[in-house]
Amino acid sequence: MNSAPPASAPSGLAALTGRVIFGFVGTWVFALMAANLVPVLIAAMVQDLGVDIAAAGALTTGMTAGSALAMFVTNRFIARADRPRLGRIGLVLMVIGYGVPSAVLTVPTVMGGLIVGGIGAGIMIATGTAAASSTRNPDKTVTTIMIINRLGASALLAIAPLFHNDLRSVLVVIAALGVVGLLLAGGLPNLPESALAPAPAAGAGASAGDARLRRTMGGAAFAFAASILLWSLTEDMVYSMTSVLAQQSQISPETNSALLSGKVLGGLVGALLAPLALRWIGRSWSFVLIIALSTLTKFVMVTSTTPVAYTVAILVWGAMYGAILVLYAGLAAIMDVTGRTGVLVSGFYLAGVAFGPLVGGQLVGVLTPLQYAITVTVPSILFAVVLFVIARRNRKLERGNTTAIAVGDAVRDEAAAAAGPR
Repeated sequence: MNSAPPASAPSGLAALTGRVIFGFVGTWVFALMAANLVPVLIAAMVQDLGVDIAAAGALTTGMTAGSALAMFVTNRFIARADRPRLGRIGLVLMVIGYGVPSAVLTVPTVMGGLIVGGIGAGIMIATGTAAASSTRNPDKTVTTIMIINRLGASALLAIAPLFHNDLRSVLVVIAALGVVGLLLAGGLPNLPESALAPAPAAGAGASAGDARLRRTMGGAAFAFAASILLWSLTEDMVYSMTSVLAQQSQISPETNSALLSGKVLGGLVGALLAPLALRWIGRSWSFVLIIALSTLTKFVMVTSTTPVAYTVAILVWGAMYGAILVLYAGLAAIMDVTGRTGVLVSGFYLAGVAFGPLVGGQLVGVLTPLQYAITVTVPSILFAVVLFVIARRNRKLERGNTTAIAVGDAVRDEAAAAAGPR
């Protein structure tokens, strides 16, 4: 009895060369820089525009929501798009969105500019996310890009005091990144035509297999997206309220700022540890272990009344956050070679990031610390369960460090299995 041969990777998938890495840096990494500078943007708007902190927070929420919306729209045609060209469209919007307000510093221009810039960033994130699925080893690609992102974010936050909360300087820096990105975006890989080629006919078995596969993948993708929306919402409900939580734990604002920088740096450590966890215990158990640690430390942060407990919790939480970003993005990239699943999931992730501060601000003063802790930790448990199930259902998703699953190849495998022994 001969078994069906393993599915081969679609030809034409990109290797992670220097040019390709720079393509991701010029789009995906640079697009995330504005989001990493949100606390600096808020402080600068309060100082230079005279708006209150709630209004400044609402403006940055609009920016991030614009990114999420742009990702959902872009996802409709991301599979066959010319990704370098699409990335450059996003970069032009980023340059205009942040460049114009830096020259005309008024509330209306900043408001409009942040939304335009956010839309451009969303297009860039969608393009980079989808392109990761078109590389030979999506896990390696995602890990590399996330490490670079964490390094960039740490560097930007380290030099942020040099801006002295000057809004014009911050906007100029973001716009300048967009200009540099225009020079680098050409390295983004497109989806090879072979990845979208239809599977050869194999009778009724192929038809049934095709329908079953598409139903399964669709359901998994949307379960993934829904759970990550709740998880990222609650993560930012905690992150955006750290000033309140730090005060509750008798920590000064200055110390809390240093801890936030440590949290971001911890994300770099987590991004480095994630591939090791994937190799040693597999993706599903990595999710369970890392999300469990993240959930526990998040609970401690919200309920803590001592500096030591809060300090240890926020640093470990930051490391776990970086590891989860690498693992979730890698899983989404491998699930679908076209990149549409990755863009869908990341769009819902950004939507949670956008509205986390808004929801957190409404609830933190109404609920007790214990009630707030339960509110932000239950979705994390759901998230862990969903990702565990998705990863365990397919050995290729579980072991990682593989090429993305091509829809045509997966249909071919299932059709062969349905046909039985030859």
